[in-house]
Amino acid sequence: MGIPVSSVSPAAVQQIGPRKGVALFFAASTTYTIPVNGWYRLSALGPGGSGAASFKSTTAPSASGGGGGGFAESELYFAKDMVLTIAIGVPGAGVASSVDGTGAAGNAGTSTTISYSGGIITGGGGRGGSFSNVNAVVTAGGAGGIASGGNTVNATGGAGGTVTGATNATQGGGGGAAGSPLGTGGAGGAASCSVAGAGGGGSITFAGGAATGTTSNGGGAGTGAVGAATASTATNAGGANRLLRTATTASADGITRDGITAGFGQGFDFLIDPFRALTGGGSAGSATTSVKSGSGAGTGGAQGTSGIPGPLGGSGGAAAAAATVTSGAPFFGGGSGGAGSFVAGPATSATGGPGLAAVQRIG
Repeated sequence: MGIPVSSVSPAAVQQIGPRKGVALFFAASTTYTIPVNGWYRLSALGPGGSGAASFKSTTAPSASGGGGGGFAESELYFAKDMVLTIAIGVPGAGVASSVDGTGAAGNAGTSTTISYSGGIITGGGGRGGSFSNVNAVVTAGGAGGIASGGNTVNATGGAGGTVTGATNATQGGGGGAAGSPLGTGGAGGAASCSVAGAGGGGSITFAGGAATGTTSNGGGAGTGAVGAATASTATNAGGANRLLRTATTASADGITRDGITAGFGQGFDFLIDPFRALTGGGSAGSATTSVKSGSGAGTGGAQGTSGIPGPLGGSGGAAAAAATVTSGAPFFGGGSGGAGSFVAGPATSATGGPGLAAVQRIG
């Protein structure tokens, strides 16, 4: 099992720590003293960047998605009383565009690091998205965070979704997913519609669905497949989970971790080796508000508010004509989607997913 450090006393942590297989999560900067000689797995997840925001009553407001955080992991032998210094990265702050023609670029996250005598591992923060108000201009999403120092994994975060401006139309790219032990995070879905387009958020393994045609919202990527990307479709399906089950955000164990179904909140599937145990499905795009996704998966794009993705997933973009739009705030590590609004505003992108660290005795 895994136990958040914030929920137990320091004395209890020292009692738990020597046991093999118990993952200790750290959501805030601190130090941790190794309680017993042994092999340990260190995991550093960088925070996500925020998507851009653009509101303009004429021309082509478009906002690309933020990049996901990088992920670094090492397996090392430590002697008792070795001190680990843990610094948790700060996610890129969300931005808003409420003045006609005044867009806002997204913000980058800072790095998550775990340092010890003789070394350091780093999960870099994802970069922020960019905006444009010019027809036919292609605007790239924020780059994924870079990871370094790991002796088992150094995985880059997924890039935010690209947007292409179109006259009298608006676009919002999906947020990229974080890197993981499975490799580079999936990219956010691109958007290039003639009325309104919102790309789906990326998962740890696949890209979010693109938005093309007239009005379209890409599906959020699942851990088993990309998000759907049928042109001119407001409700593109979310990607399948790791068992290739479709039309569900449930994980491989059959549990839906969305904070609604059966009382299970969003979180990791398994708290032993938690970053490898992410198996949820993506959520569908929506003409109003897309729902939350499963663990490791992205949420669908929306013409109102995109949903909150599970751990490491990116949130869908948000784009609409004559409406207020907002992208969802990722749970951990993912980039937030871009937000674009045409005719009426405002457009607001959420803050990227926060950083996280874990220490686990493995031998």
